[in-house]
Amino acid sequence: MMTEKYLSELCKSYYDLKYSFYQLISVMCKDDGLTVLQSMTLFLIRSEDSVTIGDLSRYFNITHSNASSMCKKLEKDGLILRRRSVTDERSVILSLSEEGTAVLERMLKRGKVLTDPLNDIPQERLDRVLTTIREATALISDMEH
Repeated sequence: MMTEKYLSELCKSYYDLKYSFYQLISVMCKDDGLTVLQSMTLFLIRSEDSVTIGDLSRYFNITHSNASSMCKKLEKDGLILRRRSVTDERSVILSLSEEGTAVLERMLKRGKVLTDPLNDIPQERLDRVLTTIREATALISDMEH
């Protein structure tokens, strides 16, 4: 049963985790002159087979026009490629450029220094943390529907 205390703790934990990642990513991206949202966009594009501007809008909870403007800037900076979907001309599909991939690699190298303490944690524990985060995400997502 979902109690008010449990929901409060869940919300606090979410924001603590989100803030921690925000801090980590802001250190990783600052030398490349990117914002955290721009960096997260590059990571999302890299991790998915196909990402559209609409997907970014929903994923980051920003307006479609803000997602589109951000992507135009990332394209202008040579970090992403934008192309119209062959099945739906209204849809713009995003992919990383070679420079975008290089920027992510640099960011990951900077992040590796920050995350080196994770090397002392057994892999099975790290896997459990990741599984728990995925399960929590699924549970909350199910509550929305």
